[in-house]
Amino acid sequence: MSHVYGRASTENRLNLSANYSPGTMKTPESESGLALLARLGTRPSMKNIDSQFFPSGLDPYDIVEVSGNKGTGKSSFISHLILNALMPEAWYGIKLGGSSCGVVFIDADLHFSILQMENMLQRRIKKMVKSARAEVKGLGGSKAADSLVCSPKAFQDFLHLGKRQQESEINKLTRDCLKNLVYLKCTDSFQFTITLLSLDELTQNRDNISLVVIDSISAFYWYDRTYKAGTWYKLEQHYNRIFKVFLGHIRKHKLVLLTSRQALFQKRSSKEERKTSYQNEDVDGDFDVTDYEYLGREWASAVTQRIYLSIDTPGETSNTVLPQEQQVHNMQDSNCQGEESFSIMDKSTKERTTYLAEVNGKNNKKNKLTFTIHEDGIRHLIAKE
Repeated sequence: MSHVYGRASTENRLNLSANYSPGTMKTPESESGLALLARLGTRPSMKNIDSQFFPSGLDPYDIVEVSGNKGTGKSSFISHLILNALMPEAWYGIKLGGSSCGVVFIDADLHFSILQMENMLQRRIKKMVKSARAEVKGLGGSKAADSLVCSPKAFQDFLHLGKRQQESEINKLTRDCLKNLVYLKCTDSFQFTITLLSLDELTQNRDNISLVVIDSISAFYWYDRTYKAGTWYKLEQHYNRIFKVFLGHIRKHKLVLLTSRQALFQKRSSKEERKTSYQNEDVDGDFDVTDYEYLGREWASAVTQRIYLSIDTPGETSNTVLPQEQQVHNMQDSNCQGEESFSIMDKSTKERTTYLAEVNGKNNKKNKLTFTIHEDGIRHLIAKE
């Protein structure tokens, strides 16, 4: 882990290592003035993070879970939303549409590249500058409501800077945005647990942080299951204890949580199957298998919005069983693509893979959207009914 903010006592660390449990977390009886102000203060709004996926924006306490099979663009999707959060709402008279907030990114899958993030950010800014310049010249064809230029005078001032100075200003904006990104790298399960439990101390003195991102929250599931927990039931109880404390920090500081989750299991269809899987476990009581989540009930009940990503196949749905030859072909393509890279420069829009996002939002509002992945982020296509 490159940076861990907050310290755990030696006794707690030993308990974590020996018993693989966060132990008893006591609520502090007092807090500093800075911590009180951060907790009671107002953090930057996430209302305009992405109007397509979140038409009403994201509110404090929202927990968004992004899931899907390997190669369906989860990490790229999350990187796109991180950029939206880091960028300002406007710059030199151009509507960038960002949230201008701080982001804590917990990287457990080790897919993150700061150079890639910087490249995406610069490409997006340059693209919007180019579109704004075309709009001012009357070539953009944008309506007044969709205009990129919110202050013509400020944008004209930018255009008069000259090419070298414009590049310098774009580089400065990129650096300022990335300064608000706190990157935490976790290479094992113990580091990951300590990082989650340290969120309180990390955020209490940083009132600009509104978004916490985890990629992915299930990264160490099989390791924990094999070497730590011993049984499925004990693992679920372990996760329940950790998430109870961690989600308490999210609510205390009025944060938004965005996570990716690996699709490890297919949903079970009957109670008997769940009972069979637990027949050798120490479990009592009845279970509703259709709502079972392998990360535990504490996590499953906390999620407010779910997004399932898949590769969009024309004429097919995600629930359709393809011929065996087509399944093999799609699997090979998926393995070759992995998490689609933004560095691919020679693809036209028609040649790019189309992804399908099934959004289960607040109040069970469901929506389907398609998008493609580009060097500056993702681009929405026509929404599916």
